[in-house]
Amino acid sequence: MDRLFSASRDFRDDFHRNIVSLRESEDLFDDINGGDPALSSLAQKMDMDIKANIPAGTIQRGFFYSAPLQYPFMQITASRYSDGTFGVLYGNLDLETTVYETVHHMIRYALGIEGMAGEIIRERAVYLIHCNAILLDLTTKGAEYPELLSDDYTFTHQIGKRVSSEGHPGLLAPSVRKPGGINTVVFSPDVLSNARINCYLLYRMNMPRRVVSVEREEGITWFEISF
Repeated sequence: MDRLFSASRDFRDDFHRNIVSLRESEDLFDDINGGDPALSSLAQKMDMDIKANIPAGTIQRGFFYSAPLQYPFMQITASRYSDGTFGVLYGNLDLETTVYETVHHMIRYALGIEGMAGEIIRERAVYLIHCNAILLDLTTKGAEYPELLSDDYTFTHQIGKRVSSEGHPGLLAPSVRKPGGINTVVFSPDVLSNARINCYLLYRMNMPRRVVSVEREEGITWFEISF
C-alpha cells in the first residue's frame, strides 16, 4: 500500500461542499414562538449568545451559521473512507462533480423505497470551503488500485483508518461517480475555514423517465443524469 501514498499536494484552495438545504431561509423557532415575532427574535438572540461561547476553533467559528457543515465530525457515520469510528467531510474540486456524487446517493436512496413513483424534489446548497493542508494525492492511482473506485469499501476503509490514525489531515481521491472528477476527503476540521455559499441547486428526480434534472435557476435545466 505504500506506493499508494507516494504523492501529496500542498493544497491551499477552496473546494465545493454540496448539502441538503433550502433556497429560502425559514424561522427555525416557529414551533415555539406561537407566531410572536418578538419571541422568535429573542430565541435567535439566545441561540447566537450560546454559540458565541463555544470554545474557539477554526471549524466552529467559520461554520456557526451552518451547522450541517459540522455534522460529519459530530454525528459520525460509515462512508467510503470511514468505517464509522471517525468523522470525514467530503467535497469536490468542481461543481459538476458535486452534483454527480450527490445525485448518485439520492437515486440509491429513492430506489431503495418500495413504491416510490412520480417526481422527487430536493433543494441543495453548495458551499465553498477553504482548505490549507498537505493532502495525500490518490487522484492518479485508480488504474493501479481499482479498489479505489469499487462500491466495496473494504480497501478505502483501510486507507481512511490509516490516514486518520496517523494524523494526516486528508486526501484527494478520484471521483467514482464522475470520471476525471476529484474528491476532497478531510479528516481534520482544523484545516478548514471561510465557508460561504457558492450557489443553490434543485434536483428533480422523475421516476417514470428515470432521470434527474439539475437546476441552478428554478425551472431552467442545467443538465440531466439518467439512471
